[in-house]
Amino acid sequence: MSVLLDPTARYGAVESFVYDRFIAPAVIDMADRVESKLIGRLPSGARVLEVGCGGGQLAVRLAGRRTDLSITGLDLSPEQVARATERARPVADRVRFVEGSALSLPFDDGSFDAVISVASIKHWPDPARGLSECARVLRAGGALAVIEADRGCTMRDAQDFVGRWRIPALLRPAALVGFRTFVAGNAFDLDDVRAFVAALGPGEWAVERIGGTPGLLLSGIRDAKA
Repeated sequence: MSVLLDPTARYGAVESFVYDRFIAPAVIDMADRVESKLIGRLPSGARVLEVGCGGGQLAVRLAGRRTDLSITGLDLSPEQVARATERARPVADRVRFVEGSALSLPFDDGSFDAVISVASIKHWPDPARGLSECARVLRAGGALAVIEADRGCTMRDAQDFVGRWRIPALLRPAALVGFRTFVAGNAFDLDDVRAFVAALGPGEWAVERIGGTPGLLLSGIRDAKA
């Protein structure tokens, strides 16, 4: 699969299907570990953008937990946008999906109260530019949360994560090697993500490991005077 060799390659039909069916549920479970930073503090009626929404699992889950939210998901893959749109039919009045690039978000400045991104930033050809775009469309005082695989994750956390993939147990040793080599191996460590913070401009930003997972979290609030 091309994305294993080049993480910035666009997901095709096969990659989209494999991720959606077998891996995405474990990724969304990781996002649940930091739900309060993703969504819990948002005001009623908040507008949320998910960058790199994949098949829409997270957007649909958030819409179910907060019925007051208006959620837009963006993904580069037309297959994933189509899959997400179908999955979100029961909440289509509050959730929509569009095709687009994280490096040039098709939204006006200050359009959203929160921007979230889960397991997507490693696929951006220019992560700093993508984060700058996230900050641009975030209103002053808005919240940002970006989750990505941790290149420095422990073997135990990686094993636990791959153990939640929806694959036969016999395939998990090979999947673990693939995750450590091609996913976490092509992702970032703490210092990498800390260096990206400069692209976000003024705000209260923090970078941390997500305990019990092979993930990193970049989160914070854009300066209210921005």
